[in-house]
Amino acid sequence: MKDAPSIKKPPLHVSHIVYGRQAPSKRGGHVSYLLDPKGRGEERAIPENVVLIRWRKRVMPGYTFSGGRLGPNLWRGLSVALGPEPKAAWLRMTEAQINDCLVESRPAMGHYKSSVPSASVLHALFQVCGLERLKALFARHLDPNRGEVRGTPDLFLYAARQDGKGVYGRFVEVKRPEEGFKDGQREEIAFLNSIGLHARVLRLIERGPVQTPPASAE
Repeated sequence: MKDAPSIKKPPLHVSHIVYGRQAPSKRGGHVSYLLDPKGRGEERAIPENVVLIRWRKRVMPGYTFSGGRLGPNLWRGLSVALGPEPKAAWLRMTEAQINDCLVESRPAMGHYKSSVPSASVLHALFQVCGLERLKALFARHLDPNRGEVRGTPDLFLYAARQDGKGVYGRFVEVKRPEEGFKDGQREEIAFLNSIGLHARVLRLIERGPVQTPPASAE
């Protein structure tokens, strides 16, 4: 499939160069890369976590950088935890209050709970989206006519001002070289941008030799 439409967005200032691709050592595993953007060291992670960890290591005076992975059923999981209709009170909730709701509703969320990030990530997500955009996202993803279509980007990355006066965020779909792009992912990125949020694709560029996974212990 073709890539998503090219929409110019502010740079993430996170290197998309990766080294030491290693194929999964067992069926159902994931490709991994060295974390270091220069290919140094031995620490490695799957593509989404490489980008997430590099983002968290960014340094800019007056800001802290964080974020989390988003699962495909994020919005459905939140509808179970907090209710099917976003409210202004959500934007006033503290991280502790959000966490209490997640803990209390964990049994009811079932398999959706793996799609919902931490309370700190949700707190930033609510601030970035605002009430009207949250309503639009809930209406889109809770629509029974959508069936099993999701398309939620892999990551929500954000930077919070240390003086507490604001936060900005990015939705990011991470792709390996030549990895296909699903229609649902393409449509979701277009939708997020259409309602005034920042969503983009970050396609990795591989450098250096491909590594053979270690032999499994008998």
